[in-house]
Amino acid sequence: MKKEFLYVSNQISVLRILLVIPLVFLLINQNGSNTIYVAAILVAMYVSDLLDGYLARKLNQVSELGKIIDPLADKIAVVSIVIILFIQGRVETWFFVVVIARDLLILLFGLYLKSRNKIVLMSNYPGKIAVFSIGVIILLTVFNNELLQNVIRYLYYISVILIIYSLYLYLLRFYKSIGD
Repeated sequence: MKKEFLYVSNQISVLRILLVIPLVFLLINQNGSNTIYVAAILVAMYVSDLLDGYLARKLNQVSELGKIIDPLADKIAVVSIVIILFIQGRVETWFFVVVIARDLLILLFGLYLKSRNKIVLMSNYPGKIAVFSIGVIILLTVFNNELLQNVIRYLYYISVILIIYSLYLYLLRFYKSIGD
């Protein structure tokens, strides 16, 4: 496990978790002058999410730690940001509930599976697309532009469909794993 922590892909995931700290600070203290920094950190976090998975496969560093830390980094980032935006009244309550419920369900099922069968399910492609859609909503929301509100409203529905679909696929894999 100690060796796995030193894998480049896992270090990138740790960096993504650490980027939550300045992002949260900037979101809480967001004003017109730091919006570009918030957006830059969000984009850096997304690129790091793509990069860590790519490098893990390319460098043959897919690890049990990576299977845990990569989705955990996503959950820490998404949940932290959505909570702040919800408290600030910048995301719809129902969207907030769906995003939090999704991550909570995946976390609880994942912990159960790990304790019962010693299995960690890797993120799936539809799940990555769902997180990307949440990220786009977050990115557009931080710009706080009235013109983007209609786009964001449509993206809410698209994102929820993706969330439900990816959660459905996750639950299928979960039930198959506990049956094995």
